[in-house]
Amino acid sequence: MENGKLRNIPYSAEAENFILGSLLIDQRLALEYCSRLDVQDFYVQENKKIFTAIQNLYQSHVKIEYLSVVEELKRMNEFDAIGKDYLLDLMDILPTIVNAESYIEIILQKSLERELYFAISTISQDILTGQTEFEALLANTERIVFQIVNKRKTTPFVKIDEATEKVMYIVEENRNKQGKGVIGLDTGFKKLNEYTLGFQKGELIILAARPGIGKSAFALNVAAYACLESKAHVAFFSLEMSVDQLVMRLLSLRSNVQLQKIRSGNMTPTEMTRVLAAKARLDDSNLYIDEGINGNLEDVKVKCRKLKREGKLDLIIIDYLQLLSLTAGQDKLSIYERVTKLSRGLKILARELDVPIMALSQLSRAIEQRKEEEQIPLLSDLRESGSIEQDADIVIFLHRRMTKKEELEQKTSNRSRKTDIFISKNRQGEVGSFELVFRGDCSSFTEME
Repeated sequence: MENGKLRNIPYSAEAENFILGSLLIDQRLALEYCSRLDVQDFYVQENKKIFTAIQNLYQSHVKIEYLSVVEELKRMNEFDAIGKDYLLDLMDILPTIVNAESYIEIILQKSLERELYFAISTISQDILTGQTEFEALLANTERIVFQIVNKRKTTPFVKIDEATEKVMYIVEENRNKQGKGVIGLDTGFKKLNEYTLGFQKGELIILAARPGIGKSAFALNVAAYACLESKAHVAFFSLEMSVDQLVMRLLSLRSNVQLQKIRSGNMTPTEMTRVLAAKARLDDSNLYIDEGINGNLEDVKVKCRKLKREGKLDLIIIDYLQLLSLTAGQDKLSIYERVTKLSRGLKILARELDVPIMALSQLSRAIEQRKEEEQIPLLSDLRESGSIEQDADIVIFLHRRMTKKEELEQKTSNRSRKTDIFISKNRQGEVGSFELVFRGDCSSFTEME
C-alpha cells in the first residue's frame, strides 16, 4: 500500500474500516449496506476479504458477528492472512455508528474514481497502440464511461410536498397550452393528439402493422410535421430504407407529387416546381437521418446523446425495432431475449434523454389466420410481444380490412384507402380507434373529412 504508485489510487481506508466495524457491531446495517456495496468498492485487500465473508453470511442468512465472520474467513482460507487483531481493531475504532451513511458515500465515490481512472488508462492505451478505429474508439469510450456513471446513480426519496409542487407546476404549464389540446409533441393528427395529448417526453411509442400497411409512411408523416410545423429536432434511424429512398418519400409527401414520378424524373414543370418548393422547406428543417448500416442499439445511443448535448433532439424514430442489433457477445441470444433487451433499452433511453421514442414493429402472422371479421390487431400479435407490450407507454396499430382480392389490387392501385388506427395501449390515457386516409403513391396519411 505504501509504494509510490498505489499511494495515488483513490481510496479511503478510514471509511472502509468504519463501515466494516459498523457491520461487525450491528448486523441490522447489513440489510442496506450489503445491497448498496460490492466487494470491488473496497480497495484495502484485507477489507475486500472481510466484506466478502460478510456478504457470504448475509446471503446465507447467517447472523453477522465477530465469531461468524472469523469462521467464514477460516472457511475461505483467509483468516491467517488477516488475523484476529485486525478484526478487533475494526470494532474498537467505533465510538458511534451515526456517521455510517457519509462513509458509505465516500466508499462509493472513491470506487467510482478508481473505475474511471482504470477505464481512462485502458482507453489511453488503445489510443497509443492505434489498433482501434477512431469511430469505434469514440463509441467504446462513451459506452464505458456511461456504464460507470450509471452504475452509481441512485434515486433519492422525494418528499410528497416537493412532488406535488412539481406536478402543480406542470399542470399550470399545460393549462396554458390548452388552445391546441396538445401538451407534448404535436403528431400532426388531431385524433391521435386527442388520445395522447401529443407524444410525451420519456415515452416509448410502438407503431405496429403487417408489411405494406404504411408504418414507415406514417412515421415519416409524424417526423415531417414535427420538423416543419413544430420546428422540432428529429432523429430518424432507418434500418430498412436508404437515405435516398426516405428523402424521395418525403419530397412526395410534402409536394403531393407521386413517388413514381419523382423516382423516374418524369414530371411536368408544375410538379417539378412543387418538388423544389418541398425541398426548400425540408432543407430548413431539423431532421437527422441515419441509414443504420450497423443497426446497433449502442450506436443509436451514442448518436442521440450527442444530439441531446447539443440541444438538437425532441423525437427519436426507429424503423424498425426487430432490425436493431445488440452489442457484440449478445448475438447468441434468442429472438425473444434480443427483443426484450432492445425494447427495455429504448425505454431506458427515452427516460434518460427525456424525449419520446417511436419504434416501428412488425405484427405476427397470427392476425391473418383469424376469421376475416376478427382480424383486428391485438397486443398479443406483436412479435415477441411480452417485452414490447410491457415496456411501451403507447401501442398504435395500423390496419386495413382487405379481402385477398383487394390486397392484390392495392399493389397496382394508387387510389386512397381508409386505414384504421387503433390505440391499443395508452398508459396515460384512453384506448380507442379512428380512421385516416392513406394515399400510397405519395406516402401520405390525412384526416377523414
